[in-house]
Amino acid sequence: MPTADPPEAGGSAPVVVRWDRLTGERWPQLADLAAGLPVLLVLPREATVDPLALLAAGVRAVLRDGDGPGELRLAHAALDTGGSYLSPSVATLVGRDDRGAAASLSPREVQTLRCIAQGLTHRQAAHRLGVTEQTVNTYAKRLRHKLGAANKAELTRRAVELGYLSM
Repeated sequence: MPTADPPEAGGSAPVVVRWDRLTGERWPQLADLAAGLPVLLVLPREATVDPLALLAAGVRAVLRDGDGPGELRLAHAALDTGGSYLSPSVATLVGRDDRGAAASLSPREVQTLRCIAQGLTHRQAAHRLGVTEQTVNTYAKRLRHKLGAANKAELTRRAVELGYLSM
């Protein structure tokens, strides 16, 4: 059964919804909640639902149990600016096939992707992530291959389309 915490009077806080067993029959309820209010959905750790379907149903941010307070802050920041947000643990669910095999990015690849999308050079990203520039080059090459992108602009666009980044 979902629980929802309404936003404070006059505030723009999102409605926080927790669904322990998310099924397709409940998605219309998500769209109803989203009418005029941003919805932040918290999935149980074992959930295998496609986050892109949740975004299509009107959810604006998706986290998983165990995502830390930093992810919650990032989700709130994205919602405050009118964006959407998928935590890295949720983003790994994008592109799973029916057997649950992930065509996904590792947490470090997502961090590298965020640096690239922010316009950092590979050297700057390496410094921020505490790795070598060659490691960032390797991650960038893997990212371009996995997301089917030829350059940084396409990489950023594809990452947004797939829900790895919010704009």
